[in-house]
Order: sequence, then C-alpha cells, then structure tokens
Amino acid sequence: MGSRYRLQVQVPGTSANLGSGFDLFGLAFKIYNRFDFEFGSSDSFSSKVKGMEVPPFSEKEDFVLSSYRNYFSNFLPGKNPFPYTVRMELDLPLKGGLGSSASAVVAGYAAARFAHQTYYPDVSLPNEADFLYKLALLEGHPDNTTPAYLGGFVFSYFAEGRLFYFKKKFPQGIHCFFLIPRFEIETNHSRKCLPDAYSVEDVLFNMSRLGTWWEFLDSGKPKLLERALEDRIHTPYRMNSQFPLMPLIDKVRKEVIGLSLSGSGPSVLLYCQRKNSERIAGKLGPLVRQFTEETGIACQLVRIGIDTNGARIRSRKL
Repeated sequence: MGSRYRLQVQVPGTSANLGSGFDLFGLAFKIYNRFDFEFGSSDSFSSKVKGMEVPPFSEKEDFVLSSYRNYFSNFLPGKNPFPYTVRMELDLPLKGGLGSSASAVVAGYAAARFAHQTYYPDVSLPNEADFLYKLALLEGHPDNTTPAYLGGFVFSYFAEGRLFYFKKKFPQGIHCFFLIPRFEIETNHSRKCLPDAYSVEDVLFNMSRLGTWWEFLDSGKPKLLERALEDRIHTPYRMNSQFPLMPLIDKVRKEVIGLSLSGSGPSVLLYCQRKNSERIAGKLGPLVRQFTEETGIACQLVRIGIDTNGARIRSRKL
C-alpha cells in the first residue's frame, strides 16, 4: 500500500458575491472546516465527522471524495485514486452560505495533490493556475473556492479557458458580523429565483458598484463601501419579502454601514466601522434575541475576522 502519511487541511469559510460582485467576489473568514487525512492505512475510502456516528451527508454529497476523484481524472488520468481515511471537524454550517461545500472541494483537491506528489512522483504536478482553474470549475464559479484557497478578498472569473484572479487587502478599519440562522437554502434552488435576463440599466448599475468596490478597497472609506454593496442582480430576488430574516434585516440595516447576503444565503454579512464594533454588537444582540423569541427561528450573531492566509496544509510521515 505504500508509506503511511497524515495530511491536515484547514480551510477558511468564505462569503461570496458581497452585494454587487455576483459570482465574482469572495472574502475568506477565520472560521474553519478541518480535514485530517490518513494515507496508506486502508485499501478503501472512509469518511467520519467529529462528534457524529454517520456523516451528515450521503456518499453522493461527499464533496471531498468527489473532488478528490475529479483531480485524478484531470491530472492523473488512468491512475486509480489512492485511498484515504478522513476525519472532519466542521465549524461551517452546512448549506448556510459560508462556503461549506467549497471547503470540502478545496480539501479534496489538496489531498489529491498530496497523493499525486507522494505516490505518483513520475507524473508532473499541475501548476497553480491549472490547479485553481479545475478546482473552481467543480462549483461552476470561483467566488468561494479561490478565496478559500488563497485567503483574503479575491476577484476571480473564467475567461479563455482559464481562471483570472486578483487578491486585494481588505481595509482593517472595517469589522464584519454574521447573522447565521438555523435553516438551510439550496444554492441550486436559490439560483432558480434569478431572472433569465437583466435590463441595461441594472447591468450598468452593478458595473458602477464593482468599480466602487475597488475604490473602497484602496481607500477604506466607509461611505464607498455602503454604495459598493448595492446590488440589482441577485440580492433583490433572493432577499425579498419572503426571506425569513427580513423582519430582522429591516431593523439591523439601520445600525450598520451595509450588509450582503452571504453567497445564496441564508447567512447575512454585516459591515461596520471597527471603532463602532463593540457598540454595534451591544445593539444588535438584543435585536437578534428578540427576533428568535418572536419567530422561533434560531439565529446567531457572530463577529468573525478576515482570514488572509487561505487553506493551511501540513503533512507528516507516520
């Protein structure tokens, strides 16, 4: 079976879209899913989740394994995927809009590249550009996988059969809170809410806000962030009057610079000035508790810092 190795992969959560940057922008945060792989100790694949007898997903939904096999198909055609056992510690809510599926495919690709380097050294490793491109294709858009792997704020898109990406420093004067409710939204279902076509006016509106994002990242001015978060492409259709958190959102938005639906939801990302973060936390906490009491929808308010390092990968021989 070959030598035994342990590979530890820690992947940050991500918030995609960030208002106007639909399918383009993503930001990594200091909340993590951790994957502890072991190679060479079993001749079959095995997945376990810490604290659970059975993983909270079916074999078909095991994105770690499916992305691992996808890597072999792309970069090691004709080679059998080398088996592993993996133990997962999942802090990201499943289907919560914080990139839980992206963390899984990043972990699967990282594990496959390690197996490639370790057990198939006669085949050249892919370069970073090809690795990130194929990785992003697994989700169909790169706004979660690329920042999950690279960390920080990332603008990324597909063109000419490759991935283009630009990493920017997020202003330190801005702090972020998440409203994380205890219900799920399927991304595929959420995309069905979007129109098939947009007016020229709405497209131009979002283009202007994308430019404003870039100016905000360079200047750190809160007023620019407020405008950059404005969106007519996906937010109005997903965060509409039927969105369960709207009664809370209507109260919360008065206290912060702005907000954005995290990915396709249901979590919502709130932005405030660093100097006001303690005061904002004191105001929002009671609003969230009151909302939970009145609606029965459990909702958590969490302040989370920006992760600038991306996926952390460590290995050792056993």
